[in-house]
Amino acid sequence: MPTQTISKRVPWILALGMFVIGTTSLSILGLGPALTRDLATDPADAGWLVTAFAATFALAAPLAQFTLGRRLAPRTLILAGASILAASLIWSALATSFHTLLFARIASAFGGALIAPTSAALAISLVPVDRRGAVLATVFAGFTLATVGGVPIATWLTLWLGWRGAIAAISLAALLFVALAATYMPRDTDAARAPRKQPAKSLRLLAPVLLLMGTVGMLSTQFVIYALMGELLGQQFGVSAGGLPIAILLFGVLGVAGNAVAGALSDRVGPGPLVWASFAGLAAFLSLMLLDLGPYLGTVVLAGCAFMGTLFATPQQSRLVRLVAEEHHGFVLALNSSANYLGIAVGSALASALGIITGLWALPAGALGLLALTAAVTVAFGAINR
Repeated sequence: MPTQTISKRVPWILALGMFVIGTTSLSILGLGPALTRDLATDPADAGWLVTAFAATFALAAPLAQFTLGRRLAPRTLILAGASILAASLIWSALATSFHTLLFARIASAFGGALIAPTSAALAISLVPVDRRGAVLATVFAGFTLATVGGVPIATWLTLWLGWRGAIAAISLAALLFVALAATYMPRDTDAARAPRKQPAKSLRLLAPVLLLMGTVGMLSTQFVIYALMGELLGQQFGVSAGGLPIAILLFGVLGVAGNAVAGALSDRVGPGPLVWASFAGLAAFLSLMLLDLGPYLGTVVLAGCAFMGTLFATPQQSRLVRLVAEEHHGFVLALNSSANYLGIAVGSALASALGIITGLWALPAGALGLLALTAAVTVAFGAINR
């Protein structure tokens, strides 16, 4: 098969892998009530399944890139991670105790940590510099779709198949990813050869770390709202039980649209303007959420948050890889993956705390405060990186 044809397919296959990783990490929010009843454990324990995945992924992604990224080709890392992920999902579906499921989740996170940063680094190695934004958007579309749709999909599957059936369905997607990766991942690329043949350049971490603080802040801001999205729509805006699936669907559609727009524009207008457009737009929609909107406007405004939030990821990754030499792309993209999951964990925890202490009305205000802090960090990054 021609190399050009393979190169076009690879980003979409990698997007499938990112979808499986994202859905695996977040689906537990929808499966929690069913699995805690079945495994006879405290409902609060379901939170540990999210925390264990996020913490393992955040630690394993940069560590795996640092220790294995220079020794193994991207194809090898991706296939190893995909195999671990698929096997651990099957293990999860068969788990007979909470602790068994917890260990399986940790294994899933390790498999995902091998895949995610390697996928992004491989994808940008296959295209010219002026196409990086578009290809990153393609790969990241899988994670975006999982972020805005993984929980509803898992919840729906649980109603029909039970929590074990829902996880088994995700494992089938993982097995499909293994098969496609084995068939289409390039066996020999410049990205695979460069780390072993080129002398390593020093990696200065100050600018990447400061930039990634912005990533943590932006994901935290979004998940202050997303973590309790159903409660916000139902209790705060009065969306009916029958209208909730439609509201969540609109949320997901606009989230994917935001990622697509970011991919189309990142290489044309530059990543900086898109990052600031994301900040400004998200701030506007969060401010509107402080008003008494009602079900229809509340649904539209929350969906607008999804669009503006996902507009951020692709240009931010483009800015990140510009800061370091090519042989360090895998490592800084691993740090980016860790930053995403750290932001998800922080935002979800803050949402729970605000919801309990002050009520749902405080979530948009808390998100706005985090967004302002994130914008300040972004300004500081611009000043230091001049």
